[in-house]
Amino acid sequence: MTPASPSPNHTTLKARLEGWARPARGPMALASGLGIAQFAAYAGFAWSAGQALEAFFSGQPALAWLGATLLLAALRAACQAGEIRAGVEASTTVRQSVREQAARALAARGPAFSERIDSGELASTLTDGVEKLDGYFARYRPLMPVMLGGPMILILAAGAVSVTGAIILMVSAPVLILAMALAGAGAAAASRDQLITLQRLAGRFNDRIQTLDTLVAFNAAEREADGLAAAADDFRVRTMRVLRRAFLSSLVLEAVSALAIAAIAIFVGLALMDRPVAGLGAGLTLGEGLFLLLLAPEFYMPLRRFSAAYHDRADAEAAAESLAPLFEGEARDSAAGPKHSSGAPSIGLAEGEVIYPDGRRGLAPLSFTAEAGQITALWGPSGCGKSTVLKALMGYVPLSAGEIRINGAPAHAPLLGQAAWIGQRPRLFHGTLAQNIALFDETIEPARIRAAAEASGAMGFATGLPEGLDTMLGERGYGLSGGQAQRVALARALAADMPVLLLDEPTAHLDGEAEALFLDTLKKAAEGRTVLMATHSPAARAVCARIVDLSGEEAGS
Repeated sequence: MTPASPSPNHTTLKARLEGWARPARGPMALASGLGIAQFAAYAGFAWSAGQALEAFFSGQPALAWLGATLLLAALRAACQAGEIRAGVEASTTVRQSVREQAARALAARGPAFSERIDSGELASTLTDGVEKLDGYFARYRPLMPVMLGGPMILILAAGAVSVTGAIILMVSAPVLILAMALAGAGAAAASRDQLITLQRLAGRFNDRIQTLDTLVAFNAAEREADGLAAAADDFRVRTMRVLRRAFLSSLVLEAVSALAIAAIAIFVGLALMDRPVAGLGAGLTLGEGLFLLLLAPEFYMPLRRFSAAYHDRADAEAAAESLAPLFEGEARDSAAGPKHSSGAPSIGLAEGEVIYPDGRRGLAPLSFTAEAGQITALWGPSGCGKSTVLKALMGYVPLSAGEIRINGAPAHAPLLGQAAWIGQRPRLFHGTLAQNIALFDETIEPARIRAAAEASGAMGFATGLPEGLDTMLGERGYGLSGGQAQRVALARALAADMPVLLLDEPTAHLDGEAEALFLDTLKKAAEGRTVLMATHSPAARAVCARIVDLSGEEAGS
C-alpha cells in the first residue's frame, strides 16, 4: 500500500502468519488430528476390502469383512468431514481476527497514515487480501502434520504385509517432493504479483469512479476506460500465469505417482503369478496384494492435497506482505488514551517537535497551552505545521521530541479517546442524518442525537428535509452544502460528548454566511469544553480567546 515500505522477508511473513494463527490453534489441531485419523481408518478399510474380496473368490464367508469395510469407510468419511469443518472454523476465526487487528491498526494510525494511501487499494487489501488467507489456515496449515503422519501410517501398514511394497512407496516420496518443489518454485512470486496487480486495479477503478465528473469535463472518460480495460487484461495475464504454474505442479505430481503406483502393481502382479523377482513378494496372498494396490494411490493423497494447498501458502504470504504496512510499528504508543476526564482539561505541547522518517520537519519545536472553556487558534500560513499539531495531540503523528501536556502534567497517552475531530471536509457516510451524527453508534439515544443537532444548528436545515433526521444522505453527504456538512460534523462531536474539540481549518471551504453561522454555533459549543482550532481565517481568529502563532508567539485576542 505504501511504496516506501520495504518488502518483508520470508521469515517475517512466516512469523506474522504464525502470530495470526494463535486464535485458531484448537481448530487447526483438531483438523490435523482428524486428517491423520482418516489414514488409519483407510488402512483398516483397505485391509478389510482385500480380505472380503479374497474370501469371496475363495468361497469363504465374506459378510463380516464386508461389514467391517463399510464401517471403516463411514468412519473415514466422518473424519474427512470433521477435518474440513475444523479447517473452515480455523480460517473463519483467523480472518475475523486479522480484520479486527487491521481495523484497530488503521484507526490508531489515523489520517496521517490513511491520507497517504490509495483507498481502493486499501479496500482491496482488507477484502480480497484477507480472503487469500482462507486456504492457508483452512487447508495448508492443518495439512502439515498430516503430510508426515498419514503416509507414515500407510508405510507401516504396507511394511507389515510386504517390505518391498513399503520400500517402493518410501523411495518414490522424496523424488516426488523434489519434483514438485522445482515445478512450484515461482508460485509465490507469481501469486504476489497477481495480488499487487489486483490492488492497483481496484485502486485505479475506485479513483476514477470518484472523479468521473472531472474525467467527463475534460473528455478523458473514454481514454480512462481504455486504460482500465488494459489494466484488467494485464490482471488476466498474471492470473493465467499463476494457473499455469499450478497445472504444471499437478502434472508432475500425477506423472511421478502414476509411475510409483505402476511399480507397485507390477510387483503385486508378478507375486500373485508366482513369479517374484529375486524372491521379492513370494507368498503374497490375493487379499494382501489387493491391500497394497489400494494403499498405493492413497499414499500420495497428502502430496496431492499439498500440491493444491501450496498455492494457498503463496497466496497467504502475498496477503501478509500487502497487509504489512498496517502492522509495521504496531507497538507504537498511539493507542487510545483514557476516556473522558473529569471536566475539560487544558491541553498543549512542551517543546513538541515532529521530524518524519525521511528527514522532513513537520513541526518546529513548539510550546503552548489551550485553556479549558476557551477557543484557542493555531495561526499561521499553510505548511507551517498547524494540522501536524492536531495530529500529534491525537497520537496520529508521534512526537520526535517534547511532550503532550494535559492540565500542566505530562500525558501518558495522546488525546485519542478524549477529543473529537472536525476536519476541513467532514466525511459523511451513506446513511441517515441521525446515523451520521451518531457515527452508527446504536448506544447513543435519539434524544441525545436530537439535542446535538439542535446545539450544532443542524436542526435548522434538518427540519426542511423530507424525513428530518431520518433522511438518507448520499455518499459523502451528497445533497448537503459545505456549511451543512460542517454542522453535521459539529453535531457528531457534541453527540460523542468529548471534553476536547480539535478543528482543522473547519471554515476553509465555506462562504461568508456559512462561516458566520458555524462560528456562532462553535462559540456556544465551546462552553465547558477545550477547543483548539487550526485556521488562517480572520473571521475564525476573531472568535478565539487565545492565538498561538506557530512562529512561537502566543497572545490573547
